[in-house]
Amino acid sequence: MLKISDKKSLILNLIYTGLFAVITIFFVIRHEIWADEAQAWLIVQNLGFIDLFKHLVNEGHPSLFYLLIMPFAKLKLPIFFMQILCWLSTCFSVFLLWQFAPFQKTTKLAITLSAGFLYFFPVIARSYSLLPLLLFLTATLYQDKNKHPIFYSILLVLIANTHVIMFCFAFLLGLFFVIENIKEKKQKVFLPATIIFMGLTAVVLQLWGTENSNSMINFSTQDIFRSAIVVPIQFFVNAVDFYNSILFEIQKLPFANIAYFLYIFVFLILYINLCIGLWGYDKKIFALNSFSVMFQLFIYVFAYSALMYPSRIFCAFLITIFCWWIALDKSKKENKKTKLFSTKVVNSLIAIFFAMSCFNGINYAYKDFVGNYSSAKETAEFIQKNIPENAILIPTEDGCSLGIYYYLPSRNFWSIRRKTFIKYMKWVKEDNDVYEDYYFTKILEYNVQKYNLKNVYILSSDFMNLHHFEEKIPSKYELIFSSSKALSLGESFKVYKFKG
Repeated sequence: MLKISDKKSLILNLIYTGLFAVITIFFVIRHEIWADEAQAWLIVQNLGFIDLFKHLVNEGHPSLFYLLIMPFAKLKLPIFFMQILCWLSTCFSVFLLWQFAPFQKTTKLAITLSAGFLYFFPVIARSYSLLPLLLFLTATLYQDKNKHPIFYSILLVLIANTHVIMFCFAFLLGLFFVIENIKEKKQKVFLPATIIFMGLTAVVLQLWGTENSNSMINFSTQDIFRSAIVVPIQFFVNAVDFYNSILFEIQKLPFANIAYFLYIFVFLILYINLCIGLWGYDKKIFALNSFSVMFQLFIYVFAYSALMYPSRIFCAFLITIFCWWIALDKSKKENKKTKLFSTKVVNSLIAIFFAMSCFNGINYAYKDFVGNYSSAKETAEFIQKNIPENAILIPTEDGCSLGIYYYLPSRNFWSIRRKTFIKYMKWVKEDNDVYEDYYFTKILEYNVQKYNLKNVYILSSDFMNLHHFEEKIPSKYELIFSSSKALSLGESFKVYKFKG
């Protein structure tokens, strides 16, 4: 039975989790679906079980998240069920943090209010949202993993099958577990090792050939030097994004740029200290953190280039939380003293580090609540009310309009790249010479004439301020709608009508 003090602690932790859940659910409800969220849902909605696994190599992601949301999509339920799944995963992880993590309360509070937990994991419905729960479950089980080897092995497999950036983390934990049991002969390790091996192999098999299938993922050294500089910078800048905080209009203050640079520099120094500090507690855990984060950076540099979304970045910080969770647990159990940082210093470093990112979370949460994360919903509502059902909508960029595909499932969206109607995105290597050799106007005319497209509208997208197609839209197309500006990671749209 629980002691009175334990019962009080449990009740308080449930209250903290409940408050977190109440606050974040408002942001979830108000959030507009954007392209990457819509893509996952559209895939499982339009593909069968076998076809899903055939498509995963093109998507570049393993299967766990898709399999979890597939039943909801097949039952024709709204995408809100996918959002709730991600929100619940984050809420349960917050409870595990408060109930079991060996951190001080101020440290737990700072992690809970950090940008990753306050906004990016619970609100942006993507596979990353499963990782806090899976990693924290693994952390709670770590000290007793030899008592529950099968469950521990399954958790590692689930982590690896959530996102490719977690492959090295799951691989190293599995390797440490197998070697430890073989050396100390604690138990029969064949079955757990088999589970881990098969689970990791499944990731490789699912994604083998992605670089030859997905036009957006290309392990190339062409821009390696640029990516090697840009990625580490964005790794820290996009995590805090203090410059755009709603709390301070620091752009107007004297020495604003210098202050912002110093803020990022302090954030960097704290992270380096947190990583190095693990060496004094447990060199194996230090290696786990170092190689796992370096593997993620490798993927970003060679495959994702400069697209450093905060939700991806906070996956690396999750690993650091996990490693300190294990290190402090082990230090407490063994009553071991370290020459580097004391427990109080470690807690202070972690608390300050995560507290520094909370402004970024508040900024995004507020802007999402009062404005549009993506203008896909707003644009879809205009199309639904003002454009005939039999009209053909031609996106200037197929992938940037995925949110609208979700909101308007019965509409006709024509891809000028693929010369067919589309319901979801396949990131194929372009073999369309017409697209490469001519401007958008030429391709548009080519499609309209060759395929006898009638009642045509152009759906122009602006993603992260990268695409500006106004100068490419033929004069015979009239602008009839321009959406409101969305957040930096969302999309805004314009609709043009063919005048004949």
